[in-house]
Amino acid sequence: MADMDNEINRTTWIVIYGITSDGVKFRPSSWAEMLIEGVGLTSFGRDHKIHYTRHIWTILTNGNAGIIMNGWFKHEQPIAFAEIMRFANNNRLTVNTYNNTIALL
Repeated sequence: MADMDNEINRTTWIVIYGITSDGVKFRPSSWAEMLIEGVGLTSFGRDHKIHYTRHIWTILTNGNAGIIMNGWFKHEQPIAFAEIMRFANNNRLTVNTYNNTIALL
C-alpha cells in the first residue's frame, strides 16, 4: 500500500471490487455496506434511508458489490480510509486507482 499512498491525491478515484485476487466473488454480498457502516461512515436520514459520508459510495459492477472513494476521502477520513484499505488487503480484494475521471458501466 505504500506505493499507492504516494499516488493518491484529490483527483484520484479508488475502486475496491468485490472480487478476490483469485477471481472469486467476495461474500457476503453486503460486505461493502457493512464495512462502510462498520467504520462509522453512515447516517440514517429523515427519508429513512442510509446515507454515506462524502467521497465514498457503494457500487455494483457486473453483479458484484464494491466501494468507490474519491482521493479527498483519504485526506478527510484517514483512519477510516486506512481501515477500509486494510480490509481490502487482508481479504485480497481487487483495488484499482484511476486519475482525474472514472466511468463505471
